[in-house]
Amino acid sequence: MKNDEQINMAQTVSDFLKENPTYLYDRPEILENLYLPHSTGSAISLVERQVGRLRERNEELRTRFETLSAQAAENQQLLEKTQALILAILDANTLDEVVTVIYDALNREFSVEFCSLTLLGNEKKIGPSQARYASQAAAKREIPSILASKVLCGVIRDREVGFLFGDEAKAIGSVAAVVIQRKRPLAVLAVGNRDDTFYTSDTGTLFLSYLGAVLTRVIDNFLSDKNGIES
Repeated sequence: MKNDEQINMAQTVSDFLKENPTYLYDRPEILENLYLPHSTGSAISLVERQVGRLRERNEELRTRFETLSAQAAENQQLLEKTQALILAILDANTLDEVVTVIYDALNREFSVEFCSLTLLGNEKKIGPSQARYASQAAAKREIPSILASKVLCGVIRDREVGFLFGDEAKAIGSVAAVVIQRKRPLAVLAVGNRDDTFYTSDTGTLFLSYLGAVLTRVIDNFLSDKNGIES
């Protein structure tokens, strides 16, 4: 830019600021990029405004950093609990032990109010455990939307809650469920809460999906057409 153009631009800016004395005050984001030597006279109030704005930004950044640090700590704890749960599942020697590990960990380590693993097969062939049992036909009839969704969070129909939780269903307000399946559904793992807003469509499903993927491999190893899973 030529000198005369710079002079004209400077004059234009100067005239504009004189006509709009609160312009910079009303737009603090501009002050962050200005050089304002803290000397004397009328510039002091503007400098103080700039310093105040920078302090506000620093406070915002500090708050965001503290939030991220807290979230990182929570995620670390969740990861450690998840790893411990997966190892315990892999160490289980029977399907009954797998079910016991899941129930104990979800209740004790993850503070889940209600949890239910429903195995889709014949209890006499599979063997007794803390799990619920239902036929493939019953599941297709009673929880078709859950089977189709694979992972679902939120408020579901009373009939579906009853199918998954039995006598505890009346106390449950919202549910998160994951379908465990290979070529066909093997089981459904569901967790519930009394609060109907605790599990919603916005609830993250990464942990539940990951646990479901692990259980698919483990449960499939214990179950087959010969020992309880129906065709």
